[in-house]
Amino acid sequence: MKKTLIVVLLSSMLLSGCNMQVVDLNYNFKYADIEGIGTIEISSWRDYENSDMMQVTGKDGTVYLTHSSNVILRSK
Repeated sequence: MKKTLIVVLLSSMLLSGCNMQVVDLNYNFKYADIEGIGTIEISSWRDYENSDMMQVTGKDGTVYLTHSSNVILRSK
């Protein structure tokens, strides 16, 4: 048990020491580039668990439902 804990601690220190992000947990986006529509400022977005569809709601209340490959979410 102690060996496992030591290995986990050492590997986590090694991973945190390098400049690599293992998991991206950023879910705050302000803009969406939607193919065929252009760039919109968004108030919310949702992806569906069992589907490739994505719903993006603009600041003006317009709702866009499209395939996730047609949308790029960005913060700037």
